[in-house]
Amino acid sequence: MKKVDLTKAVLKNVTLSDNLYTFSENGGMLVFNGEVGTICSYPCNKDEYIVFEVTNLSEYSTSVTLNFWDTDNKNSDITVKIGLLPQVKTVVSLKEESAEGGVLFLKRKPGRLKTVVLGTPVKLNRLTRFAFGVAPSPCDVTLRIDSAYITEYEPEHIVPDVKLVDTLGQKKITTWQGKTNNEDELKEYLLKEYEKETIPPTDCSPYGGWLGKKFKATGFFALEKDDKRYWLKDPDGYAFISCGLDCVGVDGDCNLTGIEGFCDYLPDKDAPGWARRPHGDEVFFSWHKYNLYRTFGDDWYDAWTRITKRRLVEWGENTVACWSDMRFIKNSNLPYVHILHGFPRTTKNIFRDFPDVFSPEYQSESEKWAQQMTELKDDKNMIGYFMSNEPHWAFADGLNIAAVTLEQCESFCSKDFIVNELKALYTVVESLNSAWNTSFAAFEDLYTPIDKEILNKTAWEDLMTISAEMVREFIKVPALALKEVDKNHLNLGMRYAWVANKTVTSGCEYFDVFSFNCYRHDPYGSIQHIVDLVDMPVMIGEFHFGALDRGLDATGIQGVASQEDRAKAYRYYMHRCASHPYCLGAHYFTLNDQGYLGRFDGENYQIGFVDVCNKEYPEIVEAAKRTNREVYLVANGDMEPTSEKQTEINSICY
Repeated sequence: MKKVDLTKAVLKNVTLSDNLYTFSENGGMLVFNGEVGTICSYPCNKDEYIVFEVTNLSEYSTSVTLNFWDTDNKNSDITVKIGLLPQVKTVVSLKEESAEGGVLFLKRKPGRLKTVVLGTPVKLNRLTRFAFGVAPSPCDVTLRIDSAYITEYEPEHIVPDVKLVDTLGQKKITTWQGKTNNEDELKEYLLKEYEKETIPPTDCSPYGGWLGKKFKATGFFALEKDDKRYWLKDPDGYAFISCGLDCVGVDGDCNLTGIEGFCDYLPDKDAPGWARRPHGDEVFFSWHKYNLYRTFGDDWYDAWTRITKRRLVEWGENTVACWSDMRFIKNSNLPYVHILHGFPRTTKNIFRDFPDVFSPEYQSESEKWAQQMTELKDDKNMIGYFMSNEPHWAFADGLNIAAVTLEQCESFCSKDFIVNELKALYTVVESLNSAWNTSFAAFEDLYTPIDKEILNKTAWEDLMTISAEMVREFIKVPALALKEVDKNHLNLGMRYAWVANKTVTSGCEYFDVFSFNCYRHDPYGSIQHIVDLVDMPVMIGEFHFGALDRGLDATGIQGVASQEDRAKAYRYYMHRCASHPYCLGAHYFTLNDQGYLGRFDGENYQIGFVDVCNKEYPEIVEAAKRTNREVYLVANGDMEPTSEKQTEINSICY
C-alpha cells in the first residue's frame, strides 16, 4: 500500500480546517502533480486501486470526482464521477485502468452511489497528474478524508451501522411538506386514490390526438408535414404531439447489496418487493411495491394499474414511454413507444458497446434481434420503436472509431473495411505515407496496432470519414432487419445522450425520426442543433428536473430551487419543444422518484411525478395537466410559448 500524501495536494477552490476539506459550490479539487506515467510519484499500474476513505458531512448527497490528465490541457481528459450519501463514511476506490475509459458505468460498491466515466480515454503511461474533487453543487460541500492510498488489492467496502431510511422507504433524518408520517396515513391516501374514477377526456381522439387538426388516416401512427411543421398523426389521422412519461411501472428497486443495515425495517425475503437480478448476486428491494402491498394486499398490482391509468389520462400524458411495464401497456390500452432490448453485439466489440459492424456475426445477430418486434408489429397503439438508448461508445467526445480499431491487436472485419477504404483512397502505400507522414512498407502494416497519437491531421480526418461509414453500418444493418419484420411502425432512432459531432448522425437516413435525450432547461437550441445536422423530425426521449425541498437529496441532471420551479420548468420545456417545427414531442424521465438508497447503479434522484409512497407531487402534476393541452396551441401557432422560467440551481447527479 502506498500512501497518497494529502499535504502535497494543490488546493483549488478548497479550504482546509481541522482535517476537513470544504469545496466551493462551483466545484473544487485536490490536485496531485507527478511525472509522466505516474500517479502521485508512483508508476501507474492498471491493476492497482486509488482509494480515498471519505465522509460527506453535507446535508445532501454529493458527487465526488477523480480526474486524470495525459495532456497539459486546463480541463482533465477524463473524469470519474462517484455519488456519495450524506453522513456516511464511504470507501471510494477506483481501479487505475478505469481511466482508460473502456467501461462507461462501473459496478456499484456498498455505500457508494452511481459511478460514471466521462471524457476522452487516456493512456496510463502518459498520465501527468490526477485530482480528487467535488463537482459543482447547490452549496459548499465539506468532506472528512480519513486516508488516501494506492493499493494492488481492492479494498474492503465496510459501511457503518446507521439508519438512513424509515419503514416506508423515505429519507429518515429530515422532514418536509408532504412526508407520509406512518402506515395508516399511507393507506388512507392510496385508498382514496383508488376510489377515484377515470373520466375519459372529451377534447381528444380515442388515441389522445388533437381534434383541432386532422390529416388522412393511415391506420397506424405516422408522420405528417403541413405548411407550419412536422406532426405525428394517430391511426385516425388526428395531430398528435407525444407527451409521455418514461418508466411507467411500479419501479423503485433499490440495490441493497451490502447496505441492508441502512434500513429501519425490511420484511421477510418472501414478501413482495424483494428481487434478485438474473445474473450476479445483487439484492434489490422496492418500497414502492411493498407500500402498495401494505395497502391492497395481493391485489396491489391491479390497484396500481387502476390508479396509474386514471392519473395518466387526467394528467394529459398521452404516451407510455420507454422502459414501461408491458403488462400495464396492454391493460391500459394507451398509446406507447417501445424500446428494443439487447442491441446486437459481436463476440469481440471494438470499443465499449461498438460491435464489429462489418462482420457476418453482426448481420446474423441483428436479424435475430429484430424478431422481438414480431408480436408487436400489428399493434395500433404503438407509436414507434427506439432501437436503443444512449450507446456507450458515443459518450466519448470526438471518438474516432476507425482510429480506435487500428489500435487493437484483434482481427476485426471492420479493420479489413478500413484497410480496403484506404487502399481505394490512396492506391499505393507511398501515397498514404506521403499524406500521413508514415513509413508503412505495405497497406498490410495497418493490421499491426497503431497508436492513434502518431496520426497527423490528414490521417485523423481520413479515419473520421471512415468512422462515419462504420457508424452508418452500425445503424443500417439492424434498422433494415427491423423493417423486414415490422413495416407498420416508425423507427424513432437511438436516443443518443448527445451529439458531439456529425459522425454520430451517420445512418440517420434509416430512421423515420431522430431521437436524443435532452437534459437542458431550454431544449430549443439543442433541437435546432440536431435539425441543422440531419434535417429530419426529432423526438426527445428524456428530460427531467429535481429539487431538494422534499424527500430526496439529489436533483438529477437538471436542478431547480423548489417543487414550484419543477412545475415551471416542465411547462417551459414542453412549450419550447412544441414551438419548434421539427419537434414531435418529449418524454419525462420518470413517473416515480428513484429509491433513496439508489437504484441498480446508484441513481437516487428526486425526479418523479410521485414519491416512494405513490403520492403525487401536486405542483408538477398540475403543470402537466395544463401544459399537455396547451402544446397543441403552441405547436399550431395559436399561443405564444410561456416566458416564465424556473429558478435554476447546480445539480446533484452522478
